[in-house]
Amino acid sequence: MSDGVQQQLHEPGTDSVASSIDYGWWALTFSYVLSQFFRSYIAVISTQLIGDFHFSPQMFGWFAGSFFLVFAIAQLPVGIMFDRYGVRGPTALLMGIGAACAGILSMTTSATVALAAQAGIGLGCAPIFMGLLNYVLRTGHGTRNVRAITTASAIGMAGALLAALPLSRATASFGWRPVMVTAALAMLCATLGVLCFVRRRDAAAHEKSLAAPQHAAGAVKRCTRFWTLMPACLALSVGSTFRTSWGGPYLADVYGFDVLARGNAMTVTSVIGIAASFCIPVAVRFCAPKLISLLWLIAGVLAALALALSPDGNWVVSVALICVLFSVGSIHPLVMSQARAIISPRRLGIGLGLLNSLVFLGVALTSSCFGWIAGAAKQAHFSHAGIYSALFAVTVVPLAIGAAVYFFSPVVAAPQEEV
Repeated sequence: MSDGVQQQLHEPGTDSVASSIDYGWWALTFSYVLSQFFRSYIAVISTQLIGDFHFSPQMFGWFAGSFFLVFAIAQLPVGIMFDRYGVRGPTALLMGIGAACAGILSMTTSATVALAAQAGIGLGCAPIFMGLLNYVLRTGHGTRNVRAITTASAIGMAGALLAALPLSRATASFGWRPVMVTAALAMLCATLGVLCFVRRRDAAAHEKSLAAPQHAAGAVKRCTRFWTLMPACLALSVGSTFRTSWGGPYLADVYGFDVLARGNAMTVTSVIGIAASFCIPVAVRFCAPKLISLLWLIAGVLAALALALSPDGNWVVSVALICVLFSVGSIHPLVMSQARAIISPRRLGIGLGLLNSLVFLGVALTSSCFGWIAGAAKQAHFSHAGIYSALFAVTVVPLAIGAAVYFFSPVVAAPQEEV
């Protein structure tokens, strides 16, 4: 690690800012809670959405994947905007669009409008985690920075928890449309929070960070292996498709779970995901981020393989394995902080945007492909277990490739904080 990074991380000004309450961090973290909710809600109310909009399996796949497809496509433009304008303005603008689209989804009866609104929600959520990454990692990838990102990621998982038992209870009591209105209003409040509390980028500090000699010759050399992070990013959230959308139909079709039972199962999944996320800030104190990420990817491969071989076994085991698949996404901030160490500060937005786009492109393509596979299998008169066995088998492939390539990624040791 170069002296420039250590000097920047240990500046008195930086420490004094870190020691105070950062309301911008909290505003972005609360926004990330909502982003996780919007990523996950479909799994619980899938049968209601299919019934209201008369979705075919293929159409449901497109609906579930549209959020992530638009989310993925938006990452590079959002990263460029962050490099040029900072985090505050672009994030608030797109979140406002997302809030409006959530309101539209709650009112429409048209499947086409619903698909477009779901895509708009994806656009609204696109800058949130990227904004959080840029907001925290702009000053470096030290232990404090990594802990701030992993802690925000763990807190954000509360959104997935809200999109489980609370959502199922509220849907059973009031219907899904009033719930979506409430979520849209919460998104609007979060947008105002970003506008009020996220600091404008200080031009002088920004230029200083760009001029700092953060990347020594060794780091520049490691940058040639930036590509080794790409397959892992494409794969790390593939398994979470069974938490965000396809887990609901799977539990309903194979085990006959109703909306409350699905909500309970997704609650367990979310709690495990939150616990896994909170373990990461502790784990990085003892293990290299690369080792943690690699082991988690391997665990995901084994879980998907087990479900592919026995999709209709004991439901407790199946839910537990879905928990493992979902928790693989917890390594997202670790891979991003690893990338931060080998990306030039001038290209931080576009570099993280590229990797982030792959994360959500993987989810979008998987969800859409699942719809096509499920539709074809249904026409071929596959049993429900046979259909989902095929889906889990497909899930194994990107996880295995991602883990194999990630093995060759650069090992980046975070600089230690001064005591």
